[in-house]
Amino acid sequence: MTTDVGTGHTEESAGGGGETRIEVRGEELWLLPARALWWPARRMLVVADTHFGKGSLLRDAGLAVPRGPEGEDRVRLTTLVRRYQARALVVLGDFLHGPLAPDDPECAEIEAWRASLAAVDVVVVAGNHDRGVRRRWLPPVEWREAALCEGPFQFVHDDADPAGGERLTDAARPFTLSGHVHPVVWLGSPRRRGPRVPVFWRRRDGLVLPSFGRFTGGWTVRAAAGDMLYAVGPERVVPIGRLT
Repeated sequence: MTTDVGTGHTEESAGGGGETRIEVRGEELWLLPARALWWPARRMLVVADTHFGKGSLLRDAGLAVPRGPEGEDRVRLTTLVRRYQARALVVLGDFLHGPLAPDDPECAEIEAWRASLAAVDVVVVAGNHDRGVRRRWLPPVEWREAALCEGPFQFVHDDADPAGGERLTDAARPFTLSGHVHPVVWLGSPRRRGPRVPVFWRRRDGLVLPSFGRFTGGWTVRAAAGDMLYAVGPERVVPIGRLT
């Protein structure tokens, strides 16, 4: 299926692993059911909003939150890295839910997880929840406060934040990959509402990834005409279509 979005042409095709493959700026990107993006040419896995440490921080605040979700998310992430034999893993912000004390058990678990991926470059483009991290415990990853640029893409946390990266008004602006908003949509009709599902949100010059972390909320997308949405199911990513 081919769709004309904005100023570019985007080729879409279904992959054998349930992913939807799109072509952007001459590069093929895979939108994975695991709420991640795969860039085959660079062997790069991209996710957004892992929010590691959220349970620990909420428990410190006195809330009865069970242990487990973030650890399970790290297992999922490791599985993806190994399945695709990724050379690089990029996290588009909110790697942590907030600054952690160095003696927090979550820190040791994250350090062990990172050590298990020693051959992989792990890069975090800091998000709003990552503010203040440097003053406490800094994860053993490549930590970037500014945008990461690779090929025709700019990796940021919040595409709406001018501080997140260079804001260009012409064709020179890179195609932006971002997170932050945890995009979701309600399936079904106004009369018969279906389930709420995470989506990849394709806009004129950017793609917003769904939240990778399962212990997070979601923001219902307010898409504009010409946007494309890709619903994330348990086993496949399904193009919903272009909005008009």
